[in-house]
Amino acid sequence: MANKTTPLVLPRTKPRNPLLVPGLTRRAGAHGKTRKAVRQQMRQRTQQCLDALMNGDKAEFEID
Repeated sequence: MANKTTPLVLPRTKPRNPLLVPGLTRRAGAHGKTRKAVRQQMRQRTQQCLDALMNGDKAEFEID
């Protein structure tokens, strides 16, 4: 009997997309201002209003 070897044929796989996996694991972040940012903005606005009052740029009754 003759031993005839049959070649092993493997199916070709598509190359892996390097952008797919990070895209699947990515999650959406916050879409609004954080509480920290709101507090910081309020602090800055208060400081600006106080500076304007002290410089005489704004009359007392003009404050929001």
